[in-house]
Amino acid sequence: MPIYEYLCPQCNGRFQKLVYGFRDPEGLACPRCGAVDVRRAISRVAVLKSEESRIEALADPSMLAGLDENDPRSIARWAKKLGKELGEEAGDDWDEMVDEMLEEELQRKEKGEEEGADEEEETSSTLKKSSSGPDDLGWA
Repeated sequence: MPIYEYLCPQCNGRFQKLVYGFRDPEGLACPRCGAVDVRRAISRVAVLKSEESRIEALADPSMLAGLDENDPRSIARWAKKLGKELGEEAGDDWDEMVDEMLEEELQRKEKGEEEGADEEEETSSTLKKSSSGPDDLGWA
């Protein structure tokens, strides 16, 4: 006995119905508005994977497709995908932890760019001063 989901085009409602057999039952109507022109929806399906198949999925090279190791957002997307593959082993707060790490990395990177701009100005002014005089290494 399957459970089917139905959509009602009049009230945009979604409901489930336990059905005997594989045909829609007689007199099927939306429980909210009573409309009879409901249609069957495609439901989500959960698939349980063995530990071996999860490990194989993690070893698949396509898991790294589109990964840019210099982009924190790309790493965060990959880590969330990894968390989904790991399932319960990753923990309930895996996505939250990845989001926190992303925020910290973006803040650190932003702070580093500001400091890097100051250091770059100091380096360029030092190079300008040293290029006009003799070389510090003693080269003629």
